[in-house]
Amino acid sequence: MKAFLLIVFLLVLSACGGGGSGEAVYTAYSARQIAERVISEQPTIAQLNYLTPDDDFFWQHIAERYQIDIEQTPIIDGIIFFAGGVIVDEIAVLVLENAEDGDVVGARLLEYASRRSAVFASYAPILAGILANAVVHINGSHVALLVTEDSSAAHRSFLASFSTSPVPFEGTAQMPAQTTVPYRQETNPATPIQEMTEPITEPYGNYYEEYFYDYPELIADSLPTAELAQGHYDKESILRAWQTGNTSSLTPMNRRILDKTTQVLDAIITDGMSLYDKQLAVLNWIIMHSVYDAEFFSNAPDANPNPNNANPYGLLFYHVAICWGFTYTFQLFMDMLGIESRVIYGYEWSGGNHAWNMVNIYGQWYAVDVTLDVTLNNPMGVGTSHRPETIIHRHLNVSNEFLWNVLGHDWDVWGAPKTD
Repeated sequence: MKAFLLIVFLLVLSACGGGGSGEAVYTAYSARQIAERVISEQPTIAQLNYLTPDDDFFWQHIAERYQIDIEQTPIIDGIIFFAGGVIVDEIAVLVLENAEDGDVVGARLLEYASRRSAVFASYAPILAGILANAVVHINGSHVALLVTEDSSAAHRSFLASFSTSPVPFEGTAQMPAQTTVPYRQETNPATPIQEMTEPITEPYGNYYEEYFYDYPELIADSLPTAELAQGHYDKESILRAWQTGNTSSLTPMNRRILDKTTQVLDAIITDGMSLYDKQLAVLNWIIMHSVYDAEFFSNAPDANPNPNNANPYGLLFYHVAICWGFTYTFQLFMDMLGIESRVIYGYEWSGGNHAWNMVNIYGQWYAVDVTLDVTLNNPMGVGTSHRPETIIHRHLNVSNEFLWNVLGHDWDVWGAPKTD
């Protein structure tokens, strides 16, 4: 992916009429006017927020997202238009103090687009493709990042702003970014179990009642309180309590997880079910009651990923998760049902960290990628009501060969169970 983006970058520099870095090209437009011209000529672009140099978040975005060292490559003006959530549209125009820094800044912007594309690759390939087709263009001291469905048209709009007699342009109405919360650092996938450091002061959002078909008897009495939401997920203590009936050692958070999983199993598991039927019932319930946490993908300053999206609490009570949350929730259900299971840590095809399950059904190991089945049926958090008969199972009980050859997963094959 990165190689493709770099090719686009080099072609833009050499063939698109703007000249290489260091060549002075005149424009009467400000950085904001250039960006807004691009946006105004993109009929399908999303409504965007923006960051300007008088906002601290602008400089944090430059340093942390784009990974540009402004001490080494000073920026004297610019604007960043972006969309939050899972919308990837982004138009940035930066004005450099030294035009010769254009190549360095351009390379950083393409690396940023490549990283973003890798994040979306398995879960939203269309959005990953938009990022993969991102264009970076350098005109003198101006460097533009153009991430939109029609990046070629955006590029033409950008070039049209550079002229000794530019067409008059008044700009378009856009929205300033919301800057009421701290800028979110990238989540470290090396620590999949996230422990809350601050209490939740207000509900994260009730996807549960708003989007999903539900068994009436499973309607929650209320959203979790801040006190209950604090703590650390402990699978072993939950399983001991499940097996012994003694819940005295459980924290409030783990007690609530046990109560909810017990309630779910009582509703969906019936006498006479085979191991496969039980496994299928659990997977269907997860698909019907959760979505991928769209805020986890957002590059907005006010992005608000659920603090428990990497463990069962986030899925069971807020109905959002990332791959760790889907994997650990499925494993917990399997362990409670007496179905041998393993969590496999590895990478998806673009190189991003990923996790999935392996289960032992009647002496045979199979792989289950709950995350991909959830995003297949509820793509990127779009509210979709499902009943079991409408669900598509494409990543249930597949082989290691399927994971490797079809999905492009990579993992320690010698340390994981083998499938036939």
